[in-house]
Amino acid sequence: MKIKEIIKNRNSSIKFSAVKGVVGAATAAADALCSPPDLSKAKRVLFVQPHPDDNQIGAGGTIAWLRSLGAEVYELTVTDDRYADPKYAGKENKVQTVRQKEALKAQQCLGMKNAGFLGFADKNDNSEREISLKIVEAIREIKPDFVLTADPNLANECHSDHIKVGNAVKYAAMDAVCNFYPDFVDGKFREDTWQVKGIGFYYTDKPNTLIDITEFEELKMKAVKCHVSQAEPTLLAAIMLQNQIFAEGTEFKAAEPLRLLSSLQMHCFNLPVV
Repeated sequence: MKIKEIIKNRNSSIKFSAVKGVVGAATAAADALCSPPDLSKAKRVLFVQPHPDDNQIGAGGTIAWLRSLGAEVYELTVTDDRYADPKYAGKENKVQTVRQKEALKAQQCLGMKNAGFLGFADKNDNSEREISLKIVEAIREIKPDFVLTADPNLANECHSDHIKVGNAVKYAAMDAVCNFYPDFVDGKFREDTWQVKGIGFYYTDKPNTLIDITEFEELKMKAVKCHVSQAEPTLLAAIMLQNQIFAEGTEFKAAEPLRLLSSLQMHCFNLPVV
């Protein structure tokens, strides 16, 4: 079975067929509007993670695959342990915390570039908009083709940081193109705006893309293990199991599920993207 057919079966193939039926002769247009964007064509990708290990856990194989294609891959970390560990209290950004050091090692393992640590506290009480403004700055500086993060709409997601950061990335990807936001510069429209080609989500239960990570699974797990403070046996087993489950029914031995949306699909059009 082809990968696109598998994804369609896991999502709403009935809705997709209905859209194509309504469009009628314009089948090619329907396919274009309802198909996810092609991540393999990205030259620069920004991964925004709620916690220092989320990118490797959710998309480490995808990151390795992108690097193998020659893409520049950046990692932006929203929260870390600087407020969760008493020995860092009051030192702000003057020292690297345990989890920051682990994140940098994982980045090096995968060939990523560090886009920084935003410095928000784990389980922070900041608003999604406050976090989003910082992410907008990063998008405008890095100018990525795609931005990927944790899916805030995962049905069983209970971690407020994942939900908050996922939504913040959605807002930022949309807002980065606005030349008046968050304010003018010297009374003039901003000149640092950027339009992403698309956004993507890992940790998703509504995937429309499967990435074959068969040849990158070992490297992914090596990167995950860089997070020594987190990489306990149960977590590692769960990651391996998920890689195998999403490869079922394909020729892959390991796969990562993503939900990808083009810039058009990011805004108001209620079309099935499968």
